[in-house]
This record gives sequence, C-alpha cells and structure tokens, in this order.
Amino acid sequence: MIPVLFDFETSRVGRHPGAQFREVGDEIFLVHPDGEQIYNLNPMAAALWRLLKNPMTGRAMAEVVITAFPMLAMAKVEGDVKAVLTELLAKGFARLLS
Repeated sequence: MIPVLFDFETSRVGRHPGAQFREVGDEIFLVHPDGEQIYNLNPMAAALWRLLKNPMTGRAMAEVVITAFPMLAMAKVEGDVKAVLTELLAKGFARLLS
C-alpha cells in the first residue's frame, strides 16, 4: 500500500467515481474501480464512506462523528478518521479533491 499524505484540516476527500459499493445487511463492500479488489468496511469505515457521498475534510467528518457520539474522545475519533481515510485513499477507493 502506498502511503498517502493529506491535510486533515483542509484536504477534501471524496469517493473515487469508479468505486462501486453494495450494502448487505449492516455491512458495506467496496469494489475497486479496476474490478480486481473487494474491500469489506468495518462499522466506523462504513459510516465514513456514507459521509463521503459529499466530499469533505477529515476535520468535518470527525465533527460529525463527535456530534453523534459526544462521549467519545476527540483525539480517538480524529485518529480513527485519519486511519480510515488514509486506507481508502491508499487503496484507491477515495481520492483527494483539493
């Protein structure tokens, strides 16, 4: 996996237009644009994938999660959002828009 650098505060991330996905029960499966990879999202990654319907920054995503789950520590949420976005970008399911 190629490391991807992005600015959590200002880089807008969106779904890759060629990535397909299917929801099966509570799970989301992504199909890579090349058709060669299938990726199963955990519940946190699935929630973030839903948010990526409209491109946004990592900061904005973390704020949505904190609003929904105020009992979580912001540092933990930020770390989780960064990790998921980094993986989706590196695997080619998402892309940087700015």
